[in-house]
Amino acid sequence: MSKGKSASSRKQSETSPITRKVLLHLGIAVGFVGALAVGFFYIQQYVQSEVLTSNDPPAIVIKHRPHWMSDFLVQRIAETARPPGAQGRSVFDRQLLIDARAALEKNPWIAKVRDVRRAYANGPGDVLEIDCDYRAPVALVKWGDYYSLVDQGGVKLPEQYEARDVPKIVRIENGRVDIRIIEGVKRPPPFPGKKWAGDDLEAGLEMISVLSDKPYATEILKIDVSGVNGGRGDPQVVLVTKFGTRILWGRVPSAKDSFVEVDAAKKLDRLRALHTQYGRVDAGKTSGLDIRFDKITYPGEASAGTGMEIRR
Repeated sequence: MSKGKSASSRKQSETSPITRKVLLHLGIAVGFVGALAVGFFYIQQYVQSEVLTSNDPPAIVIKHRPHWMSDFLVQRIAETARPPGAQGRSVFDRQLLIDARAALEKNPWIAKVRDVRRAYANGPGDVLEIDCDYRAPVALVKWGDYYSLVDQGGVKLPEQYEARDVPKIVRIENGRVDIRIIEGVKRPPPFPGKKWAGDDLEAGLEMISVLSDKPYATEILKIDVSGVNGGRGDPQVVLVTKFGTRILWGRVPSAKDSFVEVDAAKKLDRLRALHTQYGRVDAGKTSGLDIRFDKITYPGEASAGTGMEIRR
């Protein structure tokens, strides 16, 4: 019995140094891993708070900026894209991008948000790049004493002007009129970002599209649509030149009854020929012109009803 105990004690005494060595190495390994974990945690906190978090709001970069977009409008859109509380947020904060996109989608100037992302300029995520489709202004619509910008689809844009500001907005650039005036609409303007309803406004916008690429039409700055849906025989659309003269155009090309007048191509050809022959699209006639029918007439003169000859 004592002999068995002696053998067992001897065996335990022989294995205990090995066990102690294993436990020692295991303890060192656990301590090392723990130290790494603690170090990684503090490094992560440092990077998150000092490197990946900015105390300044990100700079806004508008990609594919349209040529017509002013610096003032760029600033307004940048303010929209920079949601409140942008400072102090991580560059990995996806919610910031979600908030920026949501804010941009509510901006009446923006038709579609294509992309919003953080980018690197001088530091991680210090730039917010936005890529959008914008509503280009094509007309100033007069209502009361004010003029409001609309796009080609008739969507009302935020900017509104008084009469004294209109000459700064109606511009002729590169042989084209960028912005024309539509007057005579019968319905009040909607809120910005909403479509301005009315056949008269649609007629004015169609005429702007028809005239937009015609270099001889740069003298035509206004489209009077007060005759749309008016009495029979009244000119539905009147073109007003920068000289204040009026050219009776008539029905818009898409009108179902436009066949009662000469077609739109013929009318445009007449305007071109008049500009070539007389140097003015109104032929210098202060009485104005009527180009709706077979002969051009000038109804404001005593000889109204006689035809005007055009040399070709």
